[in-house]
Amino acid sequence: MRSMDPGYPKPITIWKGIPESPQGAFVHKENGFTYFYKGKEYWKFNNQMLRVEPGYPRSILKDFMGCDGPKDRDKDRHSPQDDVDIVIKLDNTASTVKAIAIVIPCILALCLLVLVYTVFQFKRKGTPRHILYCKRSMQEWV
Repeated sequence: MRSMDPGYPKPITIWKGIPESPQGAFVHKENGFTYFYKGKEYWKFNNQMLRVEPGYPRSILKDFMGCDGPKDRDKDRHSPQDDVDIVIKLDNTASTVKAIAIVIPCILALCLLVLVYTVFQFKRKGTPRHILYCKRSMQEWV
């Protein structure tokens, strides 16, 4: 219907147990729970009971990405609120792929130009004699 249901939007306070100002939320289509997330943690919200499931918040890094949690000795150094920036460095092997991506279309364009030139030459000069001779000799043989 492309319209909002009556009574919406609702204040965030009706979802008991989730953090203030969550960064986002999504509904899991298979189990029907709503997942709220903020920082590195998420909350599994039971839509029928209107409350967060016991044992939450949990770590997004551990549950969704398979990362191990910090070691016991590291717990003193990092608070749960710290954000971590992850930097991934890529090799410059993409330059070979770029070169191939440029060379192959150029070769194909050149082949297309040669084909067009050949067709144009056949139309302008007519069929070459050796092809005509072959055609006639094949007709006599058949």
